Amino acid sequence: MAKHSVELRTPELDVPKVDVFFRVKQDKGAFGRLRVSKGGVEWMQKNDKVWAYHMSWERLDEIFVAKGRKGRTRSKKGRKK
Repeated sequence: MAKHSVELRTPELDVPKVDVFFRVKQDKGAFGRLRVSKGGVEWMQKNDKVWAYHMSWERLDEIFVAKGRKGRTRSKKGRKK
């Protein structure tokens, strides 16, 4: 199974006013880039510098609910004691 890693890169600005970019790597090589903004998310594949897949937050929610697997959060912040 491929090993994935995610790198967070943010400009030094107020977070509510800028997009956040994630560089996603697979087995130490580029896999793609994820851009998160107020309007939704954008996925750009590793070999594409021009075209990206765009999705609104509402559509992302629909896909996660329909295709995802619901389970306990991995974040300690979201867990109830």
